[in-house]
Amino acid sequence: MEKAQEILKKLNVECDASFSSGWLHKFKLRHSITGKTVSGESGDDDCETVEDCIQNQFPNLIKRYEQKDIFNADETGLFYNLLPSKTLALKSDTCHGRRKSNVRLTVLWCANADGSEKLPPLIIGKLKES
Repeated sequence: MEKAQEILKKLNVECDASFSSGWLHKFKLRHSITGKTVSGESGDDDCETVEDCIQNQFPNLIKRYEQKDIFNADETGLFYNLLPSKTLALKSDTCHGRRKSNVRLTVLWCANADGSEKLPPLIIGKLKES
């Protein structure tokens, strides 16, 4: 809306124009545009580079190892204090929420390629405050 006002001034247009956000809402509906939450790490990788690595470099790298000797590890957050955000209730009932807890542990999982060795999870928490 501010940009439209700025353009009108630059074009020396004399009019009593008022702008609203309704056009944007209708534009998004017309073109099936919606807001989404961006999550994960998939945007970090270049697909062509990853595909080249999987097809050409990775097979040459692992051919000298047995499956039992190839390990993979990944971490995830464990929000052990987080309450559900949805519930079932009667239409006449009111539901009151609380602020989401961000208390969490980080868990590292690790196993080998053939699944014969699964290491115990490594759990990392916060430093105990004194």
